Amino acid sequence: MCGIAGIFNSDQSPCDPSDVQSLTDALSHRGPDGWGIHTDGPVGLGHRRLAILDLSESGKQPLAFGDRYWITYNGEVYNFVELRKELEALGQTFTTNTDTEVVVAAYHQWGADFVLKMNGMWAFAIWDSHKRELFLSRDRFGVKPIHYLADGKRFVFASELKSFLNLRGFTARENEEETRRQLTTGHESPEQTLLHGVKLLRPGHNMLVSASGIRTWRWWSTLDHLEDVPKSFPEQVEQFRELFLDACRMRLRSDVPIATCLSGGLDSSSILCSLAAMSKAGTSRLTSDYHRAFVATFVGTEHDELEYAKAAIEKAGADPRYRPMDPAALTADLLQYAYDFEVIGQGLMLPVWALYRELRRDQVVVSLDGLGADELLMGYGGSLKNLLRTNGNLLRSPFRTLDLAQTLHRQFPGGASVAQILSESDPTLRLLASVSRPARRAFKSAPTSSQVSGPKWFKPWVSAGDEVDPAERAAMNSLTPINRELYQQFHLGVNQSLLRKYDRISMAHGVEVRLPFMDWRLVTFAFSLPDQSKVGDGYSKRILREAMREILPDQIRTRTVKIGFQSPLADWMNGGLGDWVWKRSQTPHFLESPVVNGPAIRDFIAPRHATKNWNNTDARLVWRHLQADLWRESFFSSKAESPSVVTR
Repeated sequence: MCGIAGIFNSDQSPCDPSDVQSLTDALSHRGPDGWGIHTDGPVGLGHRRLAILDLSESGKQPLAFGDRYWITYNGEVYNFVELRKELEALGQTFTTNTDTEVVVAAYHQWGADFVLKMNGMWAFAIWDSHKRELFLSRDRFGVKPIHYLADGKRFVFASELKSFLNLRGFTARENEEETRRQLTTGHESPEQTLLHGVKLLRPGHNMLVSASGIRTWRWWSTLDHLEDVPKSFPEQVEQFRELFLDACRMRLRSDVPIATCLSGGLDSSSILCSLAAMSKAGTSRLTSDYHRAFVATFVGTEHDELEYAKAAIEKAGADPRYRPMDPAALTADLLQYAYDFEVIGQGLMLPVWALYRELRRDQVVVSLDGLGADELLMGYGGSLKNLLRTNGNLLRSPFRTLDLAQTLHRQFPGGASVAQILSESDPTLRLLASVSRPARRAFKSAPTSSQVSGPKWFKPWVSAGDEVDPAERAAMNSLTPINRELYQQFHLGVNQSLLRKYDRISMAHGVEVRLPFMDWRLVTFAFSLPDQSKVGDGYSKRILREAMREILPDQIRTRTVKIGFQSPLADWMNGGLGDWVWKRSQTPHFLESPVVNGPAIRDFIAPRHATKNWNNTDARLVWRHLQADLWRESFFSSKAESPSVVTR
């Protein structure tokens, strides 16, 4: 896991090594264990190393393979041991113990299609000095990023946007359309970025750059890899359990310690307890140091899940590290956080950023996390509401509709009753009787930013519209209702934003995040399951809960209330963070924003600050705009303290 960067001059003029060095230096936090650059005519490759496999100097990058290839690589291929044996049987020889060398050898052996053989996460560039072409690839689901600029004169790529701030001849400007998109939706574009002219290579895509131009193609679509699953639910559970345990096992391949970031929820607890329950026999290159569990605590707030985290730690026999999160103490880190984050998020992820810092301080550089499970197995209450509204019908499918309503009620036990949920969602009941005001109020979704703030918060703009391939959207219609909803979240929506956010805030401290739920074998299996295997018997994530029977403590396995690992923003803004928010909203930098109406937002903040009456919806909405302002200052303001020199 590292930071990569590079340049290809379209006119074939020699690449200046100092230009590559500048791009690479901006990524030092991603790779504190070493650096390297390689230039060859029009191409230059840069690398910052985070040493995880083969800690010797032979693992240094850019790495040469034979007299033909050079690679700069960010990621982990977990089945590299098996691929290496296959390549050795075909006559390939190796001089390192890295997965990096396996990747470039596989490209030499099988060509661009070799990526279909890999199980992992990656973003890399391979220079073929014979063909004089640069091959880039991004993993199936976009765990690792590639940002690029193609201006007709040169092609430039890097792991993070901040590299482009150091690019000679490039004037960094804010992409105001993408800023407004993120402020409105809370999610990032699949291709656009916050820097004008800089784009993202999409997940599951390859790119070939040469003197004749740039060619991009899609090499992976989950819809093309769905499979026949067992008919019986118990058999499905058994296969899911085997896939999940193997995904966890493969992600223990490391020459450095590994820990788990534990919230106490179902997903991260499943990972931690599976590490204790599974057999390690017969699997090579596994670390023996994987027992530490890091827990962020939010004492005195509804977001604190310490009770459940302790239950998972006791069951797994893990070595705990509890880290209380104090908003007053973290306020000094906000500018650095915004610079690292490179995104305008829906909530404040500063505690997550700070927790990864704690891992690094404890000499841990790899973390196992539970990202992807919600979007794979239906973890969001809002999705269940949508499903009921579009597919619930007591006349057509009474038992299924009641089951969905009961599941939703159990996720929000203090909200609407089952009868109220049905009266709002079921078309039959809406025709037979009017919905009572309490029922409407109990079931109503949280307002969106446009509903709360209205157009007065935003300066005029034009949306770019839908960026989803029409053919892909049409193919999604063949999926079951739940899988169609989840496909959107997993491949095109919230999951994509979360992956990029977690990559930045973990790598800000030189920590690699590994995600068992993102194993491609588990993903294709999950999207092949019937809806009832994901939501049924009053439970969301039904198949995971059954697969974890006797592995997880039942108080976690059967728990239905979902909190999610996020900051208790309303509590913090009513307390230690409130004064900072109010002061920030009055600064000239915020009030004179080119994108939003700063004075209107300040006026929205004023009464809530005065009365200490923040609620979660208003707090998250406002935070987006404050974070946008922090990011803008950290990237563009000459008056701002340089985040690169802030002590981490």
